[in-house]
Amino acid sequence: MSSLLKAFNQPFDVLWRTALVRLPRAVPDAVLRYTSPDGPHPFVLNLPSRGSYDIPVYVFLPSSTYDATARADPLPVIIDFHGGGFFLGSCLEQAPFCAQMSRELGAVVLSVDYRLGPVDKFPAALEDAEDVLHAVLHEEKPGYHELRKTITQNLVESYKTKQDKERKGKSASSSGLPPMVGSVNLDTSKIALSGFSSGGNLALELALDITRNPPIVPAPWPSPFSRDYPHPIPLLLFYPSLDSRLLPSERTRPPGLPATKSFWSELSDTLAPTYLSRDEASHPRASPGLAEIIDGGLHEQARILLILPELDSLAEQSETWVKKLQENDRGHHLRVERYKGMKHGWTQMPVSWLGLAERQTRIESFEIARDFVKKVWKTGEVS
Repeated sequence: MSSLLKAFNQPFDVLWRTALVRLPRAVPDAVLRYTSPDGPHPFVLNLPSRGSYDIPVYVFLPSSTYDATARADPLPVIIDFHGGGFFLGSCLEQAPFCAQMSRELGAVVLSVDYRLGPVDKFPAALEDAEDVLHAVLHEEKPGYHELRKTITQNLVESYKTKQDKERKGKSASSSGLPPMVGSVNLDTSKIALSGFSSGGNLALELALDITRNPPIVPAPWPSPFSRDYPHPIPLLLFYPSLDSRLLPSERTRPPGLPATKSFWSELSDTLAPTYLSRDEASHPRASPGLAEIIDGGLHEQARILLILPELDSLAEQSETWVKKLQENDRGHHLRVERYKGMKHGWTQMPVSWLGLAERQTRIESFEIARDFVKKVWKTGEVS
């Protein structure tokens, strides 16, 4: 059944609520010229998947990729996932973060426009996340060659455009642009995963290896990273959703967090189950905070940065997970940054919506994430 037919098969109360929360996704990509002025600006790749559909992936390329002489080494990769409770959200809101990571780490950043409810159901988003990581890691998987071919084609086309502009405007003494030759090689020893809210759920899931545990897990569900993958894996988890068993209105609200207006609370409670049914919410592939830590649960190479705002109804489950990591001798692979007075999602809001303290902590959290990835890739240590 097509996505359009699936959408119109939903009850009317789901349809109009979905239309309301999806309005921001109608914003054209050109808005990134204003919301993310420093660039780089992405192109969209439709990546082949395990199914009959393609996964839209926003690809951010560092400036070094346009110069073959500066691109002798393979490029590190960051795979990023937006938030939105698996029923809303957009890669556009991730652009300032993704662009900064690409610029300052010299990395190819892949922002994944994964499938959402109510049209698609669990585990559609996770399958998309896995397929993108497989396309980076495994030559035999769908998307592996298409990813590299399309990046290279985009570079060649961009180079030709720059060359044409250079020819039109250059002076007699201009030396022109450096030659653009060769293809892009991705560094599979330097891969980082980032995610915000429900996107943090997906990022963590990719580093989990779920073993057989009937009846909740009737069959093994391995990580795309093999158990013997030898390289450290930075996980950047911004206020992640780790336990999906409670609907948004049922979560514990910390002191100081204003009550959600009944309309938005009802809207979230209506739409969240359109992706993940209540019967599946306790599955560790839906609630990664419930997964085992030891015996192949959390990958041995996982190195985790947790960004936790104080005023967040997801904060309690994150703190529970922190204790779980410490009790299972993984606390030394974890760094937690807590932000007093900040609300869930503050780092993804347009800068014009933020106060001075919010802007400053947003900048700080992105810089910490950048430095965390650098250190983990270099040393394997988190502090």
